[in-house]
Amino acid sequence: SVDTEDWKDKNVSRIVSSVLEQVKDGDIILMHDEFRTSVEAALRIIDNLTAKGYTFVTVDELMVD
Repeated sequence: SVDTEDWKDKNVSRIVSSVLEQVKDGDIILMHDEFRTSVEAALRIIDNLTAKGYTFVTVDELMVD
């Protein structure tokens, strides 16, 4: 539900900011691990959201709920 468009904009700070501004509980964040910038942004996003109390689950876990 949050498309980072990380394939188009390879700026780590903009990707992180965009996600943090849009994300809400229950969202799925779409990213592509083929780009170094996407991986770095994902790690920053995970750290930020974890600090805010978010938890992460796999798609399989989402399907069970």
